Amino acid sequence: MALIAAHRINTVELDLKDESGVVGFGSGVPLARRIGAAKRIYDLATAVRYLHARGVWVIGRLVCFRDPILAAAAWKAGQRDWVIQTPAGKPYAGYGGFTNFANPSVRRYQIDIALAAARAGIDDVLYDYVRRPDGPLASMSFPGLTGTPGSAIVGFLSDSQRALARYRTYLGASVFGVAATRPAEVAQPIRQMAAHLDYVAPMVYPSHWAPGEYGVADPNSEPYLIVNRALKDFAHDVHGTGARVVPWLQDFSLGRNYGPNDVRAQIAAARHDGINEYLLWDAGVTYTAAALTTDARALPNRRTPARGHAQKTQAPAVGRVSGLAPNELGMIPVLMHHQIRADRTSPYDQTPAEFRAELARLWRSGYWPVTAAALVERRLGNVPLGKTPVVLSFDDSTRYQLFFKNGHLVKDTAVGIMLAFAKTHPGFHATGTFYVLGDPWGGVKQGKAWLRWLVEHGFELGNHTQDHLPLRELNDAQVQRELALGARLITTAVPGYNITTMALPLGSMPHNKTLARHGRWRHTTYSNQGVFLVGANPAPSPYSAAWNPTEIPRIRSSHTPWHGESDYTAAYWLHELDAHPNERYVSDGDPTRISFPKAADALAVRFRGQAHAVAPR
Repeated sequence: MALIAAHRINTVELDLKDESGVVGFGSGVPLARRIGAAKRIYDLATAVRYLHARGVWVIGRLVCFRDPILAAAAWKAGQRDWVIQTPAGKPYAGYGGFTNFANPSVRRYQIDIALAAARAGIDDVLYDYVRRPDGPLASMSFPGLTGTPGSAIVGFLSDSQRALARYRTYLGASVFGVAATRPAEVAQPIRQMAAHLDYVAPMVYPSHWAPGEYGVADPNSEPYLIVNRALKDFAHDVHGTGARVVPWLQDFSLGRNYGPNDVRAQIAAARHDGINEYLLWDAGVTYTAAALTTDARALPNRRTPARGHAQKTQAPAVGRVSGLAPNELGMIPVLMHHQIRADRTSPYDQTPAEFRAELARLWRSGYWPVTAAALVERRLGNVPLGKTPVVLSFDDSTRYQLFFKNGHLVKDTAVGIMLAFAKTHPGFHATGTFYVLGDPWGGVKQGKAWLRWLVEHGFELGNHTQDHLPLRELNDAQVQRELALGARLITTAVPGYNITTMALPLGSMPHNKTLARHGRWRHTTYSNQGVFLVGANPAPSPYSAAWNPTEIPRIRSSHTPWHGESDYTAAYWLHELDAHPNERYVSDGDPTRISFPKAADALAVRFRGQAHAVAPR
């Protein structure tokens, strides 16, 4: 509290679940009580209110899969698939007990604790031990694991991100310093993880590096050099994902005495990599005040519907921007694509050249791709200043959108083109939403695995029904069957996946409109927060009074040449938004407020507390 009063720090981290498996804040999670993990060490809600009143950001650290209490209780109860095992079928003994990140119940336990903290008002959830145990893979077994340990970790983060979205609580993950270059060592693929995080927190403590790492002979004696070089790799890995790097720096002595100069050297190393925020660690909670400046500003703690952090101080590589004044009540284009194929068999198709030209046009005009779920859930806080969000959606899950040949992604598919474009165009975030049918990617046997691949690489999956039938021609039972089977396909391929949006086949709305959002067939239920139409006009801002999540318009993709197009496809509407820039959504880069021209009066009532009127340029 003295450091806070002196403006040397503006953030405090509290343990939600620690390395021993103790849940110390009275979470109310039934499993924690049942296994004896629940303790009333402190009152989280009271602590949060106390710190918020002083302008302090509150992080809740949650140690995930290192959990001796849960591991022992599960093994005793015969739930042995909850525990990482040795090849001989014994419990893995490292760290006192390591639970199985591939098990749905183990994953749900972590998320339930995170949600309890979110309800108590925490600003961030910061996962720790969100990995496999370090050591050779041959020494451990993960019951029920499909795919790699890294893909399971990414899936868990995706589940967590969706669960926390309703509380507008941010999500970070503490990761090993070596994960940037050797992700398989602990199952922490940084770029794929970052797609589901607000920030990555690498533990780059100088004392923990081996001699010679990054060409530094004695890392513990050269804190500036080792931190500077390590963080360059992490900055590269998260580039374009929307996540930030917030490193853990060393404020403890191990191997030699650490003083103010050593701490300051690490802070300077991070700053020279463009990173102006950090976390300090000392197990004894005795921090070096003399190493810290007195300009830590108080932080707003108001919840914001954004994927981005209120502490954001570093400028991401955003590429081209619009140069327009902020207007977060403006329109957002949602572009609808079908097949990307050279022979273009339908007016709805594009050639690879046309799709590349469309991406180039969006990039030049300062558009920033987001998913349909980010639009519907109002997670637009990571859209940089001056950028306009755009949703790239793809219907019918055809082989022209995603396909692998001999283990390699086909470069002229939609995904292949987007990923290649992102490598050469700074500030282009390769993401989009794929509306899936019952036989994805042309019915290949790897269909479900490729759906998982999309999720692991930061793309969204949405429901497009089982058979692509016009829903208006079906009765209520048939509508629910189509949507339930469509949802089941996705959740079977990606267990635990939270489907957020659906696209109407042929734009056909069922007679009972509510069934497009919620329904049940046999034992399968579905729930969609957003329903997308076929071809129309740009979507209104999700903060505006005109926003209607049950009928979100999309715009059909166009064919070149763009000039002279008048059939209301993408080329027409992008031209209209260029010609009338005051109608376009433009981000203010600040997730804590909603900015719009002073003359605008279309803000939805529920967001008036975040209103920020600006003068037009």
